[in-house]
Amino acid sequence: MYKKEVINSQSELNIISENHKEITTKAKYGPSKITRIPLYIDEELVFFVGCIIGDGHLKKSKLQTTIELTNKELITYISKICNNLFNRKFNITAVKLREGKKQSYHICIDSKSIYNLLNKVFEIPIGKKSHIVNVPKYITKGKKRIKIAFLQGIMATEGGKRQRGFGLSTASEKMWKGLSLIFKDVGIPISIDKWVHKKYKKEYYGITFKEKYLSLLYAGVPEWSNGLRLGRSSLVLA
Repeated sequence: MYKKEVINSQSELNIISENHKEITTKAKYGPSKITRIPLYIDEELVFFVGCIIGDGHLKKSKLQTTIELTNKELITYISKICNNLFNRKFNITAVKLREGKKQSYHICIDSKSIYNLLNKVFEIPIGKKSHIVNVPKYITKGKKRIKIAFLQGIMATEGGKRQRGFGLSTASEKMWKGLSLIFKDVGIPISIDKWVHKKYKKEYYGITFKEKYLSLLYAGVPEWSNGLRLGRSSLVLA
């Protein structure tokens, strides 16, 4: 089912080659680069999906996926993942420093193939997504190692210290409920809460877990991650 969905997501592109592990695609019109799309789900892919859900954006105006982070190590690692997974290199650019803000870094993933994979297979909405995003079905149905890698991607971009432990907050009730189940599935007890944001007048949702369960979040971390550690305010790459 997953392979079929991935191939269908690329129907608007030319499929250059195909085997049981991957397909390579190219735009039907105009100049474009060949992109590799894996036909399997692994930890590296779902970590990437988690990062895009956490802090990425699928543009409405162009078939581009963007992500901006203040953590240069993490965004460099995401760039390496794009090279590993999709055989594509995307430049990291420093965003013009804004007053009162930390230096941030930006990647523009200019690929219709990747854009379609994220939107059509992993259900990431186009445009503003904060209130409607959900945990993709292929994560909720995945094995424990897949769920852990997805949580690592979410926590690396959205997570940090919260209350007397660690956790995250979200504007999406569906994401809140979905993540709550994922944490339960991997054996991490959580506390949940919700509140009305004073400025935005909208309901927000929180998840918190105790520091002692961080070891479970790192359980079975594969070699590709190069090790994860806890930074000052979020999960970052060592």
